[in-house]
Amino acid sequence: MRLLSYNCRGLGNTRAVRSLKSLLLQVSPRVVFLMETKQLRYANEKIRVEMGFKFGTSWPCDTSRGGRARGISLWWKEEINAQVMNADGHLIDLRIEERLEGSWRFTGVYGWPESGEKHQTLELIHNLKEDWNGPWLCGGHFNYIMTDAEKQGGCPGREREMGAFTYCLAEAGLLDLGFRGYPFTWENRRRVGGYIEERLDRFLANDGWRSMKLQARVSHLDLLRSDHRPIICDTLGEEDDEIKWGWSFQFESLWAKHEGCAEQIHEAWNSSPGDAISKLSGVQSKLTN
Repeated sequence: MRLLSYNCRGLGNTRAVRSLKSLLLQVSPRVVFLMETKQLRYANEKIRVEMGFKFGTSWPCDTSRGGRARGISLWWKEEINAQVMNADGHLIDLRIEERLEGSWRFTGVYGWPESGEKHQTLELIHNLKEDWNGPWLCGGHFNYIMTDAEKQGGCPGREREMGAFTYCLAEAGLLDLGFRGYPFTWENRRRVGGYIEERLDRFLANDGWRSMKLQARVSHLDLLRSDHRPIICDTLGEEDDEIKWGWSFQFESLWAKHEGCAEQIHEAWNSSPGDAISKLSGVQSKLTN
């Protein structure tokens, strides 16, 4: 099964909808989680049907400030046996039943974008953990980084925020699934002065889900119209040469001859929390920087 998570930054015009349709045709996901659709519920549902998804649910955009902001949608194909457990403006919780492996949970999370409200994302994850003890996959835009290696440009990451996010995930029993592709999922698109990239989007899973889906892999795709990259999780570790994976990282043996390379690898490995996959992701990001 392939799941897509994408902060599309609006579906209010023909070009945006056409871009999404092209992405879905290329990637062929069975489950799609979209953030910042900036659409009312009926418009989200209309687009869902147009994209060929029989089932789904949406939370409408916020119109309280005179414009349109936020809005999330979760869609799934007819062959997916799923039921919505919970939904609001920052999450859609889905219970998926599989014939051979039983039930597991997918939660699409759209973290609070405002700096003063980001802590609510951590509270949300904590509360979600209290409601479920089975296999759990969680994906979306969390608006947090775990280490400095997940940011390029601008000021260093805030130690307190990174520590709080890492602690929250550990307490919830969620581990980062790593990634294939370009190391950052968001950019501010300031090509001259103040250019910043961060890994704000990710997939996480608990031990129960990881042991059930041993071959699962996450990939960062190419940037499209949004300043966020689409990311996908393949539960069977499937590969597709037709997909534009964004950027492929490969360690070159010549790098080891450069002064300070070994120290950089050692520092990145020791400063990255989590398992070996997360540590390798930290080393990759450090060497890319």
